[in-house]
Amino acid sequence: MNIGFVGLGRMGFSLARSLVNKGEKVCVFDLNEDAAKKLEAQGAQRARNVADLCKQSDIVFTMLPGPKQVKEVALGAEGIINNIPHGAIYIDMSTVDVDTVDMLSQAFTAKGIAFGDAPVGRLAMHADTGESLFMLGIDGEHLPQVEPVLYKMGTTVYHCGGAGTGTRTKLINNMMVLCYCQINSEALVLAQSLGLDLNNTFNVLTSTTASNGQLKQKWPEKVLKGDLSPGFDLALGYKDISLASNAGASSQIALPVCDTTKNIFRMALAAGKAGQDTSCLTDFWAEVNNCAKPRLS
Repeated sequence: MNIGFVGLGRMGFSLARSLVNKGEKVCVFDLNEDAAKKLEAQGAQRARNVADLCKQSDIVFTMLPGPKQVKEVALGAEGIINNIPHGAIYIDMSTVDVDTVDMLSQAFTAKGIAFGDAPVGRLAMHADTGESLFMLGIDGEHLPQVEPVLYKMGTTVYHCGGAGTGTRTKLINNMMVLCYCQINSEALVLAQSLGLDLNNTFNVLTSTTASNGQLKQKWPEKVLKGDLSPGFDLALGYKDISLASNAGASSQIALPVCDTTKNIFRMALAAGKAGQDTSCLTDFWAEVNNCAKPRLS
């Protein structure tokens, strides 16, 4: 298949590169021309714009920052819906809200274009090594065409149901992930303030039922070794947990921990933490409590 890929940020670049490395014919586009040029040097074709990319693609993926960008790229005058060939498939991999994914599904279905959503699970470092997980929402008819392509970018694909179910699953997944950021940070700052050996405490926490994937896999590679470069930018984390909070509000479901964590992310952003990894919440709370920043030796 001729594959089009729009959106070459921290996650999208690695996903598109995996396709190139697996020998797929990939055409890429991003407003950041440097990212597109890097993939072009590795064997991808670089499109001039979204319309140009669509016209030569059998399947188009988007991996964009949020609902606003997805709607512009997918539904704009020079976007996907007006330029993708009949019989091609469009898959959005971004994390968006329920209303946006349903709008896309309705718009593309009305034009006779197959649409699905496949938000990404696991961390950016897993995308780097081709080990991502995908939450796929698409009809059964097109599953055989889409699933093999996703396996060229990752190791795990869960077919969640029809279009829109991938996004709904991702909102729940990220709500839990981002709430763990706060729990992990409180626990480690308290351990530091109590004078505990952080290495021993960390080993205990990751060896009992207190453990979670963020603490076990991400924290020792990021904040606990002083690396706050964004594997998952705090601002994107705030966007994602806001989407989950909004989904709860529109469904009249009370999500008190989710809503509190959303406000904490907002506080950290106001304190200048934008552009840092979500694990920077640990440093944020150390600063608020005038406590030494926890670090593993």
